[in-house]
Amino acid sequence: MSFQDLEAGVRVPPQNPFNAAKRKQQQQNQSQSQDPSQAVAAAIFQINTAVSSFYRLVNSLGTPKDTLDLRDKLHKTRLHIGQLVKDTSSKLKQASEADHHTEVSPIRKIADAKLAKDFQSVLKEFQKAQRLAAERETTYAPFVPKESLSSR
Repeated sequence: MSFQDLEAGVRVPPQNPFNAAKRKQQQQNQSQSQDPSQAVAAAIFQINTAVSSFYRLVNSLGTPKDTLDLRDKLHKTRLHIGQLVKDTSSKLKQASEADHHTEVSPIRKIADAKLAKDFQSVLKEFQKAQRLAAERETTYAPFVPKESLSSR
């Protein structure tokens, strides 16, 4: 809804929480129909957010929060980011191919080049976080509560 709609008095029906699945499907359809550059930008944002979460988990290694659950979450987050990187790389390739096969404005080509640079930057940050995680995982043992040890 836009401000013009609000000023014109257009009413939006209230959101029904039971239609969440329908809204999610509409969002997925919308994201699939967006141009490759927009998809890459959104994916880079997702990776960046996931890498920040990964860093938070890595920073918990070696502290009392360092449990087997944390290590499992760290592993799952690493795999999730890896999949996002793979998907984004594919989308970036599509955007690049579209730039070469059709007549595209120089501004669009520059924007796509910037996206490629941003993707490389977030990849380097993820690799740095992975090295730190590997170093800390080998240095520190996970904290195992005494109750778990006595029940074995």
